[in-house]
Amino acid sequence: MNASRAVARAMRGFAAALLLVAAGAAAAAELIVVEDECRGRQLLIQGAIEAGDHDRFVARMQRLVAGEALPAVQDPDVLWTVKLDSPGGDPAEAMRIGRFLRAALATTEVGYRYARRLDGVWDYARGGDLVCLEGSGNLGGCAGALVPAECTGACLLIWLGGAERFALEGRLGRHGLAADDAAVAAYLADMSAPADLGAAAAGAAAGDGWLSFAERRALAGKAPQAAAVLASCPAPLTADESYASVAAPSAALRDALMDRAEAHRACRHRRLAQARAQSLREAVPALGSALAAGGER
Repeated sequence: MNASRAVARAMRGFAAALLLVAAGAAAAAELIVVEDECRGRQLLIQGAIEAGDHDRFVARMQRLVAGEALPAVQDPDVLWTVKLDSPGGDPAEAMRIGRFLRAALATTEVGYRYARRLDGVWDYARGGDLVCLEGSGNLGGCAGALVPAECTGACLLIWLGGAERFALEGRLGRHGLAADDAAVAAYLADMSAPADLGAAAAGAAAGDGWLSFAERRALAGKAPQAAAVLASCPAPLTADESYASVAAPSAALRDALMDRAEAHRACRHRRLAQARAQSLREAVPALGSALAAGGER
């Protein structure tokens, strides 16, 4: 009997250890390619940030940009928009990723959470709350509400690295950021973020430290580096000029505005492509085996 109990205890301990290993594996950051059938592919960082994730991310980005057949509808801005959904992790690794994104003039976004469907496709995760629409066929019925992505602590540092940043639907938090970390303070200064951003997170209890919508909106927007790279391009159309480009009585004015809009788009894409190619050239030689492996776990 005692032997049986010992075996049972050993089996329970073994099962608990397996669960801990599985939980740790599930928590590690995944680099996921998601695809919009109208706009193309982009990378999603989901899970905790760990040592080595910078090299894995840059290698995966390089492979996505240069080594794979992209869909015909691929939008280069979407390709360089990185989605984030992470509980944080290693701040030093996150800052390395953030600095690469800023050098590449990439965009960061915290929107909705993704989950893998039974057919293997990554799609928006659905929560328990139902959203119902009136109508018939595909226009009606009920479905689970979309689940907001969450990006906190080290993930927030990555998000701040974006040359353009969006967080309308998702949640941003300061959990796990140390108020007295000199490296984080220097990084926040380089990213033009408030110096005290991490102070409110020190010792925060679970559920505290989330940024309000007003705080997210204040941190979102474009970084000065993006404006500097595009400074020599023709100016983009204002809202009034965009309207005039299709509604002005003068055909000559419409043509001139459309020509300027096209010249701005071409110049913008060319300058951004140059900056992004340069950032990859500078980062990739130091990656070693991570690049050969394609940056995947």
